[in-house]
Amino acid sequence: MSLPALVFKTSVIVEEGGLAKSVTVPAEALFADPAVASEGDVSVGIEFSVGSDEILLEASIAGGWRLGCGRCLVEHSVAYTTSAEETFPAEGSDIDLTETVREVALLELPQRSLCRPDCQGLCESCGKNLNEGPCPCPPGKKPSGTSHPFVSLKHLKE
Repeated sequence: MSLPALVFKTSVIVEEGGLAKSVTVPAEALFADPAVASEGDVSVGIEFSVGSDEILLEASIAGGWRLGCGRCLVEHSVAYTTSAEETFPAEGSDIDLTETVREVALLELPQRSLCRPDCQGLCESCGKNLNEGPCPCPPGKKPSGTSHPFVSLKHLKE
């Protein structure tokens, strides 16, 4: 699906000798997949330069993701700023940047994110978020022997 704000006429870019434009795109229009939790709008700074037979695109893209913390699962915001360069033929009808912006933005989606650098995570026994204070479990209490997912690895050391 093409977004009208990200489609440009090649003939206009060539006639003007280039084009510079800033566009704000609703994140829901770029990322239709519900698994991608984008936050707010995506800002795109676009600059086209015309060469002899090519048009060079230099774009800056900024937005945000809404992600769950890798330790405590609390949702938090992660901002991103990135850039893209691409060339297009100087002849043709339209240049559609929708897919380029989507792909470059998705590459900024972190594999793992923390709500804060000193996140304490969850108690392995009761599941309480340790960032909210200590849990009621006795100090040093471990999960019961058979319920721990790595109990079988303990025997490898013996």
